[in-house]
Order: sequence, then structure tokens, then C-alpha cells
Amino acid sequence: MKLWALNVCVACILAGALELFLPRQGSYKSIKTVLALYILVSVVSPAAGADWRGLAALSIQSSARPADYSVYAEAYAWEQLEDQLEQALARQGITATVRCTGGEAPCVTVYSDQPERALERALDALGDTQGLTVTAKSTDEG
Repeated sequence: MKLWALNVCVACILAGALELFLPRQGSYKSIKTVLALYILVSVVSPAAGADWRGLAALSIQSSARPADYSVYAEAYAWEQLEDQLEQALARQGITATVRCTGGEAPCVTVYSDQPERALERALDALGDTQGLTVTAKSTDEG
């Protein structure tokens, strides 16, 4: 990389020095174009000798693994369930706080001043609760 930068700098210096000695009339524009092309070739020429296959192999053999967001996604899902159950109970006139826990034994606990009614409505809202423990407690217990 350093050698490439040095080559580009030398090409620019040479082109600038040659331009100083050029006459300002006649073929000045065409010579200036040739000098610009010389600089461009000095910039691009190292790309011809690059090991493109080696670079491609490096990019394919990446050791990066995708991030695992499963814990975050599960926590977000439980949060959303809590919010939706609280809203469903509120629409039926029941003031309640819902707490959900996941893991081996997922559990939904509804805290309300009307625990029996809240449990019944929560079970209706949840539908099939296979593998999920749903309990209701009085707000005095929470």
C-alpha cells in the first residue's frame, strides 16, 4: 500500500514538473490530457497485479456468525402479551396488571382486584393455553 501511494505521489510530481516546462500555446491541452492519463494509469496499475482470488477467499472464509437475538425476541413477545392482555381486560372493565415469564415453565400471572373474573377473561383472550400456566392473584397479594 505504501509503495502504491509513493508511486502515485511520484507520478503527480513528475506530471506537475513537466507541466511547468510546457509552452502555453499549441498542443498544451493534449499534453495536459496525456499527463492526466499518466497519473490515472499509475493509480490503477497496481490493481492488475493484485491477488483477487486471495481476496475473494478471505471474504468467503469469514468467521463472523450472525447474532442470536432469540432471548431478546422472546422477552419482547412476553412484553407484548402482557400489554395485549392488560388492554383486553381493560376493555372488559377489569383493571389488571399482567406479568409473564418464559423459560421451562412459562407462566402468566394476572394481578387484579377481581382475580376470578380476570382469570376467566384472560383464559378467554388467550385461547389454547397448552403448556402455559395462567394464574390470577388479588392485587393485595402482588
